[in-house]
Amino acid sequence: MARVLAVRDLSVGYDDDPVLEEIAFDVQRGQVFAVLGGSGSGKSTLLRTLIGLQQPLHGRVHFTGIGTPAQAMAPPQFGVVFQSAALFGSSTLLQNVLLPLQKWTDLPPAAATAVAMGRLRLVGLERFAHHLPSEVSGGMKKRAGIARALALDPPMLFLDEPSAGLDPVTSAELDELILTLARRLGVTIVLVTHELPTILHVADQCILLDRGVRGIIARGAPRDLAERSTDARVQAFFHRQTSRLA
Repeated sequence: MARVLAVRDLSVGYDDDPVLEEIAFDVQRGQVFAVLGGSGSGKSTLLRTLIGLQQPLHGRVHFTGIGTPAQAMAPPQFGVVFQSAALFGSSTLLQNVLLPLQKWTDLPPAAATAVAMGRLRLVGLERFAHHLPSEVSGGMKKRAGIARALALDPPMLFLDEPSAGLDPVTSAELDELILTLARRLGVTIVLVTHELPTILHVADQCILLDRGVRGIIARGAPRDLAERSTDARVQAFFHRQTSRLA
């Protein structure tokens, strides 16, 4: 399996105050890779650094065949779906998905619309293309965000807490969509989440961050960590015991 993302000796934080120090990991092509950790462990800061919204304090993030996050952003070589989906409220779902195509391609309007409708079809929202975000459910907004992130057919997708705020059934449906993207379409997915059902169902590999050590305390297949790790902090996370991750 080919490596698509390499993180080496990476320290991230704010104003020279590190949240994570000297961490390293790889993401392989076609994987669903989960970034886990308790509150304040650095998950969101790490994500922002991986996608180029924040500069690292030290170390490097390298996309295979592309380079740095800054080089991967113009034009975008990955898609990003933020926790709120970040849709433009005054635009329809179709218009939201069209935005990357209009910015980064020279496709004629009819062709761009056809591509955008195809992405909405992929996430089960074709019938709602002309609805505003306020007219659809939270789960549908997340799906629309995924459709927009896939507009340029990127090989990699970053998802920030995709199941946050969703009911169990809608969350399970979103998990299945994530698996479809990874297994059938070969999209590499990095997701930040603390939802155990999602972690155990969709993630191939994960890292577990810990605020106390400012680093990674476990890595591997989530089920293996949940069942076999002897680290009390890992057990606390996976079995929702009194947390030592705080």
